[in-house]
Amino acid sequence: MSYRVILIDFDSTLADTRRSVVACMRRTLSESGFAMPQEKKVEEVIAAGLSLDQAVAVLVPQLAPDEISRCVETYRDKYPAIDAEHTRLFKGAQETLAALEEAGMAVVVLSNKGARAVEATLARFEIEVSAIIAAEPGAPMKPDPAVFHDRVAPLFGARPLGDYLMVGDTRADLAFAKAAGIAACFARYGYGEASECLALSPEHVIATLGELKALVGGPPAVKEEA
Repeated sequence: MSYRVILIDFDSTLADTRRSVVACMRRTLSESGFAMPQEKKVEEVIAAGLSLDQAVAVLVPQLAPDEISRCVETYRDKYPAIDAEHTRLFKGAQETLAALEEAGMAVVVLSNKGARAVEATLARFEIEVSAIIAAEPGAPMKPDPAVFHDRVAPLFGARPLGDYLMVGDTRADLAFAKAAGIAACFARYGYGEASECLALSPEHVIATLGELKALVGGPPAVKEEA
């Protein structure tokens, strides 16, 4: 493939953050005086690829905007310690990203997660990428194509759309790619609903993160013997 810029989602594509997100969200809402949501409900929110404030609004529909903001602040205060305890990279993540950059590709982590949390986790695992684009106050988020036009494309000048590949596990990732006019790769190993994601007709599907190397022209993943 001729892709030169790889946009990769963070939660459940690059890092297995499910336990961290579920634990932090349940603790946040409980300690804020609301009913603790069932784990399955929080997992459904994760699978939808919603932003943090959207997730809180779905889990507690009666909240006013100022209450949502307070819950978001509480969540972000609690998250670092929980993340350090539970979050793990998917197998082969560091090797895959290194191989892509060694092959001359730019790797951009593109996430609806808060920038502080993404940056802290990548630093903890000593992962360096070309850029990190994450949730910031007032900034557009996936699936809004403005994320691409306003936040991604300016980093790479006049590159053609065919140079870009979005890799993600949720409908938000793939819908973003389609709206922006770039190719999409569904990370089937993540937590997104497969039927919804496949209905968007992504150009590629991978079953493991290691498969991305072979897909975009880097060295293929080494299969372990049974």
